[in-house]
Amino acid sequence: MTMKRISLEQVMNGERFFRVPKLLFESDFYKTMSSDSKLLYAILKDRFDLSVKNNWIDAEGNIYFIFTVTEIGKMLGCGKDKVIKLKRELKKYDLLEEVRQGLNKPNLIYLGTLQAEKASNPLVTAEFGKSEFRNSEKPTSR
Repeated sequence: MTMKRISLEQVMNGERFFRVPKLLFESDFYKTMSSDSKLLYAILKDRFDLSVKNNWIDAEGNIYFIFTVTEIGKMLGCGKDKVIKLKRELKKYDLLEEVRQGLNKPNLIYLGTLQAEKASNPLVTAEFGKSEFRNSEKPTSR
């Protein structure tokens, strides 16, 4: 039996992931942030990384990107109003800033850094056996 090698096509068509920072779930500061906003932050961070590769840097050395409300809505499967609400929530947590470029031009988007000093409850991961899991289930749950 011969080993099947991984081809370039398989790598190029492989799964890709958005990385959601754990701090968004561990910190009391971000605890009240909606899950949709946390997901949007991960999507924007992914787009941000592309801007780094493309050298989209302003005169002050800050990295920016362009991602329209329509594009975000298509990606999240939601409408304009929801996207605006999610962006507003990210702004509330100092995780997003937009700079207007002028008439009929898309805004420049800047991401804010997560504030690690506001973390207070790191998630504890625990492993348990099947028997412990079975005992914790409610037999009447639907």
